[in-house]
Amino acid sequence: MTNLMLFLILLGLLAYGLERNHRRVRPPLVSGSSAPEDRDEIRVRSELHHGH
Repeated sequence: MTNLMLFLILLGLLAYGLERNHRRVRPPLVSGSSAPEDRDEIRVRSELHHGH
């Protein structure tokens, strides 16, 4: 009986931890294809333009 209670408590804690971790990871606000800015391209163009 004690083993069963300990098992159920551990199972509950595991489920709680997994659910908490799942809630913390948020999906992106915009789904689908969007064109994010390419910071590397902007930096390279800036460096080439300024001649550094």
